[in-house]
Amino acid sequence: MKLKRLALTLPAALLFLFGICGDPPTVPDTPRGPSQGMVGVPLACTTQTTDPSGGQVAYQFDWGDGTQSTWSALMDGGTPYADTHSYSDPGSFDIKARAKNSKKASAWSEPLSITINPGEGQVRWKFAFTDPEDPEDSADFSLNTFCLDIAGDAAYIGCEYGALLGRRLDKRRRWEFLNPNYDEFIAAPTTGDDGTVYIGCTNDTFYAINPDGTRKWTIGLGDEILATAALASGGTIYVQTGGDSLLAINPADGSRLWSFYTAGGNSSPVVGPNGTVYVATQDGMVYALDPGSGTKKYEYYLGGQSIEASPAIDVNLSRIYVADEDGHLASLELTDLSEVWTVTIGEEPSSPVIDADGTIYIGAGGKLLAVNPQSGSKTWEFPPPLLGVVSSPAVSSAGRIYVLVTTGKKDFEEPDSLYGVKSDGTRLWAAALGEGYSAEFFSSPKLDDDGNIYIGSGLVAWCIRGQGGPAQSSWPMFQGDARNTGRAKEKGSRGQGVKGSTPPTLEP
Repeated sequence: MKLKRLALTLPAALLFLFGICGDPPTVPDTPRGPSQGMVGVPLACTTQTTDPSGGQVAYQFDWGDGTQSTWSALMDGGTPYADTHSYSDPGSFDIKARAKNSKKASAWSEPLSITINPGEGQVRWKFAFTDPEDPEDSADFSLNTFCLDIAGDAAYIGCEYGALLGRRLDKRRRWEFLNPNYDEFIAAPTTGDDGTVYIGCTNDTFYAINPDGTRKWTIGLGDEILATAALASGGTIYVQTGGDSLLAINPADGSRLWSFYTAGGNSSPVVGPNGTVYVATQDGMVYALDPGSGTKKYEYYLGGQSIEASPAIDVNLSRIYVADEDGHLASLELTDLSEVWTVTIGEEPSSPVIDADGTIYIGAGGKLLAVNPQSGSKTWEFPPPLLGVVSSPAVSSAGRIYVLVTTGKKDFEEPDSLYGVKSDGTRLWAAALGEGYSAEFFSSPKLDDDGNIYIGSGLVAWCIRGQGGPAQSSWPMFQGDARNTGRAKEKGSRGQGVKGSTPPTLEP
């Protein structure tokens, strides 16, 4: 009888000893993967562990959004395992992993915390500004271009009601600098190497603003300032007035160092890799000036039409590109301004920018064009669905060209659109923004190292999600970099962006 009872209970004992009491795998490593991702873009994570008995293990991920992966197939312990997941909403999530053998599952691992950002073309944040004297009226930012702080923690933009706005990227806090009579800021601000923000105004005054929004100094220049200032590597500021002069200004106190008669213009000056200052004018001239004295080194006559767009410098080819209002685009040698080629691209040209392979991108004739740097021939064109004016582009390291197209309030009841275009000229996406003005000046997209795009459009200043930092060229966006320094980088270096903090997804 006792033997019979033993026989009956032996399978149960074996099950108890080798099944129920079997040890689970060791808790897997904290998942490894990126700290940030984008909505709709697969994100990969890796983990691994071992089994105490040397057996095989299977893995499962908890993605932190209420979903879990299916169990993997069994595999040898110590073998890294990867899985992917796409998130449908932005936010912060904790990713964990666990493992199981043929007997038991382990506990969950320590989490990997990630932030999922909106996908390309989606709004990160936006803000508006109302007229201080009439709060019912809001500023139109269509004519205004951002610049970013040297540390990448703030964005600055002027507006028509005499305000320079500084927006912290990691918080919803913003400061406002108001000039006394609310005179219009059209020129884009420029950030100095010490964080000082420089901006000219239609009230003939040039301002230096501390990073906290307080005034550092001001100087009257005797004429309105519509062009963005450029900065030498030593800090000297170069400003072209609308009336007649290019001025060199001491950054310490705003005193004038020298002036050069240019017949005026709205094209922003730029600085070559050896410090030479280049400026284009309203009578179709391009000048190369000595940075120490302001004396003329070389000149080039493009054809008599006003040059409103700012030049771009390709350090690798030692070329400068400049376009006049009739749509003539010229390639000139940096060394002496001798002409390499000239082509006709279309009216109302934007400021050109340069990709890592030297391709020139420029808006003209209502289209975005890609131009071969060796011959000046058109590689492709991107025609937006509605006729409008195309901004200066920005080109990213991910092979994207971002460009704003404004149809103009007076002509169409359609919003402006920010386009993402592939490097072969095909459209990726379009983001409908505000309804802005078709005008001689309007906003150019700025790009930070995290792929965020900053643009003014309609009654709102926007931050839009892109992909990739600035292209590795000497001139990937208007005025060369996100700070608008107008300063060419060393040969073979990348275009300078700034490290952008992760902005909040809600508007302030």
